[in-house]
Amino acid sequence: MNIQWNKVTWYSKLIALVLFVALPFIGFYYGVQYGKLKASIGQETVAAITSPAITNNSTDAGATYYSNPAEWQVDANNTAGAFSIAYPIDFNYADNYPATPSTDWRVNANNVTGIKYFTLTIPSAFEPQTNLADATLTVGGSKNSAAIAECLTPDQSGGPATATSSVTIDGIPFVLSTFNSAGAGNLYATASYRTIHAGECYAIEYTIHSSQIANYPSSYNLQPFDASKISSLMQTIINTFKFQ
Repeated sequence: MNIQWNKVTWYSKLIALVLFVALPFIGFYYGVQYGKLKASIGQETVAAITSPAITNNSTDAGATYYSNPAEWQVDANNTAGAFSIAYPIDFNYADNYPATPSTDWRVNANNVTGIKYFTLTIPSAFEPQTNLADATLTVGGSKNSAAIAECLTPDQSGGPATATSSVTIDGIPFVLSTFNSAGAGNLYATASYRTIHAGECYAIEYTIHSSQIANYPSSYNLQPFDASKISSLMQTIINTFKFQ
């Protein structure tokens, strides 16, 4: 048979009709198959990213870091140069204070002057979506005779103080007292570790600052922060304190 391609015949019309009817169905079929393949790949990708094993490993790694002072930053560049202390590297710190005495070297210094040597701040982001405002740790010292005389006495002006207890940090005995205070919807829980060393009163203190959840709209969905987690971390930091 001699087919003339440039001439319209009955069989060319038949072929065109078959293609006209069949092509949409063929395209629809392969489109569905492509969509299924793409969705399958997407699900596998999401599953890989949100794998419980990966999430748990990441969480465990973070928890291990905050409980392992051997991996922390060590600060010994304080004004006095008399001690060192370790801390997680992702927290803000300051150790470049002027040597001019001031009354903020410890909580409730009763207008007795001293020097603030070191400050570390744990931000609210450490406990997201909670009522934690911040937590601050300071190291201060004073050679003032009044500071030394009052060094181991708990502060009554900061609120009712608990009974003092004795703790040992790197072989040095400290007196520990704790107290709470509040104001304008804010809560402050303070722990003060004090000792007299080389003729100077040292105060290692941390204050956990939080806010009253009841003061926020329920739509904020704030949860109570983990007080034991913050206190435990602060105590771990304090236990790295060493006199040089």
